[in-house]
Amino acid sequence: MIGRFAIVLPLAALAVAFHPASLNVSVGDTVVWINRDIVPHTATGRGRRTWDSGQLQPGDSGRYVPRRAGRAPYTCRLHPTMKGLLIIGRE
Repeated sequence: MIGRFAIVLPLAALAVAFHPASLNVSVGDTVVWINRDIVPHTATGRGRRTWDSGQLQPGDSGRYVPRRAGRAPYTCRLHPTMKGLLIIGRE
């Protein structure tokens, strides 16, 4: 079953972080980042898996559909201390 999961970028006053920081998904799921902050952010794959949501302005969202199982770390290019991890299982 293919699902859809959201990762929220909350208001900066709370913390400059992805919530949740780690998420278990399956190959083919749609992962959605929603920027609820007052400043722009990105969701950018690091390491062997690369993707980039582009700048997500406040209220914007970006998507990624993993095609292979494994671990997919990512960060915000504008705020490099923001880090997240997708743990991708088989369907």
